[in-house]
Amino acid sequence: MADPKIFHLLHMSHRAVFRAADRVLTARFGVTAGQHGLLLYLSRNDGAAQGAAAQALGLKGASMSGLVDRMEAKGLVERRPSETDKRAYGLHLTAEGAALVEATGPLIKETNAQLLAGYSAEDRARIGTFLEDVIRRADAFDAEALHDDTGEQPANQKRG
Repeated sequence: MADPKIFHLLHMSHRAVFRAADRVLTARFGVTAGQHGLLLYLSRNDGAAQGAAAQALGLKGASMSGLVDRMEAKGLVERRPSETDKRAYGLHLTAEGAALVEATGPLIKETNAQLLAGYSAEDRARIGTFLEDVIRRADAFDAEALHDDTGEQPANQKRG
C-alpha cells in the first residue's frame, strides 16, 4: 500500500473541520471559527499585541486588522493603548467576548468528542501525538534542504 498523501489529507481535514465549526459557531453564536480562535487566544493572552495574536492564529497583518475590526464592531474585543509601548495597542476581551468564550466551552468539548467517537483511548492518544509531531516537524521544515522531483539537489544549492 502506498504511503498516504499526508499533506493533502491534513489540508482537507483542516478545511472540513473548520467548515463544520463555522456552520455551528455562526448558527449558535454569530461568530466564525476564525473569530472564535481570536477569542480563545485572548482568553489566555488578554492584552496581547495584534502582531502576536496574528502570528498565533497564522494570519497576515491585513487579515488580522479586518478580523479585529469586525470583532470590535460586534463588541467582543477592544483595542487599548499598550502599557509598555505607546505606539502599540493591546487586544482585550470585552465582557461579551469573555461570556462567549464561556458559552462555547461545551460546544468545543462536544465537537472533540464527536470527532474522536469510535476511537479507542490508545488511538486517541496516538492521533494527538501524531498531530503534535506534525506541528513540530512543519515548524522545523527546511525548504532550502529539499530536493527537486528528480532527487537531485537544486542547481542553486549544489556545493561544488
